[in-house]
Amino acid sequence: MRFRARLHGIAAGIAGSDNAEDVLHDAFCRLWSKHPDIGDESEAMKLSYTAVRNSAIDVFRSNRAHPRIEVEELAGMSAEDEESVASREREATYEAVLALSRKVLNQTQYTIFRLHDIEGAAYPEIAESLGMTQENVRMTLSRARKAIRELYRRTNLD
Repeated sequence: MRFRARLHGIAAGIAGSDNAEDVLHDAFCRLWSKHPDIGDESEAMKLSYTAVRNSAIDVFRSNRAHPRIEVEELAGMSAEDEESVASREREATYEAVLALSRKVLNQTQYTIFRLHDIEGAAYPEIAESLGMTQENVRMTLSRARKAIRELYRRTNLD
C-alpha cells in the first residue's frame, strides 16, 4: 500500500486514468495467490510493478482492439441510433475478419467463408452455386476457419 500511488500512476499512464483502478485491482488479485512466497518489501515492489504494468498493457490492448462506447453516449440515443451503432460495429468486425481471411485463404476457401459466415448462406446453396458437395463445403469451411484462427493467434502473440 505504501507505493500504491506510484502504481496507480503507471496504470493510468499505460491504460488511461479511467481504467487505472481496474488495473490495480486486477494486478493485486493476480498477486494475492503469490503473497506467501514474497520474501520482503523489495520483492513485493518488483512483483507489483510487473503485475500492474502487464495488466495495464492488457487493458490498453483490449481497448485498442475493442473500442467501447461510453454509457453517457448511449443514454440519449433512440433504439434506432443504438441499432445503427451496433450495425456499424458488426460491419467493422466483418471487414476486419474479411481482410484477415484474404491473407491466408485461397479463393475457394475465401468464397465459402464469406458466403456462409458473413452472408449467412446455407451449405446446400453454397454447394450448388460452386458445383461442390455439401461435405466438401463443410471441410473447406472448417479448414478456412482454422487458417484464420492460426493467423489471428500468430498476430496477437507477436
